[in-house]
Amino acid sequence: MQILHCNMAQSQRYINKGKVIYQGKVLGNSEKSKILQDSVSVVVFQPNSIGLKPLFENADFSIFNKPAKMLIHPKGRFAHHSLIDEIRALYGEEASLTHRIDKETSGLVLVGKHKKSVGELGEHFAQNAITKEYLALVRGSLSQSKFGGRDFCLSLPLATQPKGGDLCVRSVYFGALDSSALKFKEAKSAFEMLGLVEDSKGAHYTLLKVYPKTGRTHQIRVHLSALGFPILGDPLYGAQDCHSREYLDAEFISPQQEESQFSMPTEEDNNQESCNIGLSDAKRLEYFGATRLMLHAYALKFEYHGKTYHFKSGENFEIV
Repeated sequence: MQILHCNMAQSQRYINKGKVIYQGKVLGNSEKSKILQDSVSVVVFQPNSIGLKPLFENADFSIFNKPAKMLIHPKGRFAHHSLIDEIRALYGEEASLTHRIDKETSGLVLVGKHKKSVGELGEHFAQNAITKEYLALVRGSLSQSKFGGRDFCLSLPLATQPKGGDLCVRSVYFGALDSSALKFKEAKSAFEMLGLVEDSKGAHYTLLKVYPKTGRTHQIRVHLSALGFPILGDPLYGAQDCHSREYLDAEFISPQQEESQFSMPTEEDNNQESCNIGLSDAKRLEYFGATRLMLHAYALKFEYHGKTYHFKSGENFEIV
């Protein structure tokens, strides 16, 4: 047994995240006022590196090329390898992400090595002072005549849905649903057509470079789906609802399921990458046309302490 010297705020964070186990059960928020008469178990985060190395680093920040399907943060109470594992294993507790990309998206992530750089670079992102470029492979052949040229823009407000509803993790665009209860925010994306791709079965796809001008949840994915050209491999947008539900069921465990299935993770569990759950590649290929989301964070450009940095990481999307 180990005594954790936690203050009230730290203890509350452990409870809020469902990491406190009392008498074999997860201590819920509604039970936080209980007087605990015995010892408790606390699930704590321990970085578990698989050897991912930065593409670039200096004394203040580093650049990682995150693989598709890798989490940014640990998920729930269970062992799920994430990018933050690599960051904390390399640089310690002060190091952190300055922005996020989806689990399904691959590509460049900017990491601050200490509190000062995390704050400064995070503020750059908040003020849209960092230029981001993505590569996306979408279903269908985009026509320059339809969009007025190879470069075009889309301004379409987006909103997140209240938690608890069917497929509530999907963001929605203005006009897609009864929007009276949703709060929409401005969302702008610019696109550049790079070329057409054909697979072995004769299906056509378009490779795009995307410049998000705002940073809404799933913005690029929603905008392209709204245009009628969803990203290949997207399990949420442009997919059948039944397939999206199966994807989500495989990805997430409800708090009730977690409580009924909970067991303290062993060292063997923590060392198994198979702790990450999800649909098999075979089902992803059948349902969504690819084993991964064909969206890649391709480039970052920003100024830091009087110097301009420009990083790129290409991606060759493999299609069957």
